[in-house]
Amino acid sequence: MATIELQQVKCPNCGANISQFNRFKQSVECPYCHSVLQNPNAIAEQKSMPVPERIIPFTTRESDFGMRLIKALIKRNYVPTDVFDYLKPGDVIKAYLPMFLFEGVYRAPWNGKVVHTRKEGENTIRDSRYVNGEAVGNFQFMCLAYEGDEIPEELRNFARLVPYNINDSQQYSASIIANDPEDISTISMNADRDQIWSRRGEQEVKRLVDEGVRNSAGSSVESLNYNYSTELKSNGRLVLMPYWFLYYDYQGSRYHFMMDGLGRSESLNAPTDKGQKDDVNQFNWTIWLTLAILIIGLLLKFAFKLDFAGAVIGAGGVAFLASLLIYFFRRRSILKAAKRSRDLGAARFLQRNG
Repeated sequence: MATIELQQVKCPNCGANISQFNRFKQSVECPYCHSVLQNPNAIAEQKSMPVPERIIPFTTRESDFGMRLIKALIKRNYVPTDVFDYLKPGDVIKAYLPMFLFEGVYRAPWNGKVVHTRKEGENTIRDSRYVNGEAVGNFQFMCLAYEGDEIPEELRNFARLVPYNINDSQQYSASIIANDPEDISTISMNADRDQIWSRRGEQEVKRLVDEGVRNSAGSSVESLNYNYSTELKSNGRLVLMPYWFLYYDYQGSRYHFMMDGLGRSESLNAPTDKGQKDDVNQFNWTIWLTLAILIIGLLLKFAFKLDFAGAVIGAGGVAFLASLLIYFFRRRSILKAAKRSRDLGAARFLQRNG
C-alpha cells in the first residue's frame, strides 16, 4: 500500500512539540517561543502512513466555529449569565482525523407472534398467530482509526463513531490540505482495522440491525427473534474527517467545545449556575405535596369508600395542576431572563474581541 510521510515537528529553539502544523506548508510558527521555522522538513522525524482513499473537506471556517460556541453557550440552560465576561478561549485545533470506513449490507430473517384478545362472555381469549419476515438494510459509518493521547480524550470520544455520506467526501488529494489558508493538524492512523471492527463496527451494525428488525416487524409482534448476516463492501477504507476543537476557561475551570468540520454535530461542556437551578426548583415541594394530597384522596375513595374523599381528590387535583403551571411559568421566566443576559454578554464579548 502506498504511504505518505507525516511530520512530527520539534522547535529547534525551545524543543517544544508543535502539534498544530500543516505538514504541506513550508513554514510554521512555534506557539511557545514564536520562532518561525522556514524549513521544517530539515528537523522533521518521518513516519509513514497509508494514503487515505477519501477526504471530507472542511466546509466551515474558524469564525463559524467561534460563533457556534457563542450560540451554544447562549442557548444552554443554566449556563452562568456572566460567562462571556470571564470567557477565555484557548487555541483552536483544526484537525483531520483518520477514520476507517465500513460499508455493507445486512440481512436479518426474523420471526415472532402477534397476539389478539377477544371477549367470550366473561372470559378473555388470547389468540396467537406466528409471523416472519426479513429486514434488509445498508450501513455506512466511520470509526476513529487512532488510539492514543496525541488528541484530547474528549475529541477521541466525539469522533469514535460517525455516519458517512459519500456526497460529503471526495478522492483524497494532498492539495486540499496544502491550499487551506489555516494551519491544520494531521494525525496518523495507529489502530488495527480488524480490532476496530470487532470493538466498534460490529456493535454498531448490531444496533442498526436491531432497529431495522423492529421497524420491519412492527410494534405488535411479540417474542421477536432474529439472526443476521453482513456483506462488507468496504472493510476499513481510510478517510480523513475534519474536526474543530478548543478548550476555554471560565473562573479558573477548563471546559471544551467541538464540532465536525461540516458543522452538522457539536458537543459543549459548559459551567452550570447552581443558583439558577435552585431558583427554578424552589417550589418543587409544592408539586410533590399536592400530588400526595391527590393520591391520599384516591386511596380514601377506592380503598376506604369514604364520602368526603371526592372533595379531597378535587382539592388535590386543582392544587396539583396549579402548582405545575406555576412551576413551568416560573422556570420559563427564569431561563428566558438568563438567556437574555447571556445574549447581551455575548454582544459585549464580540465587541471587545472585534
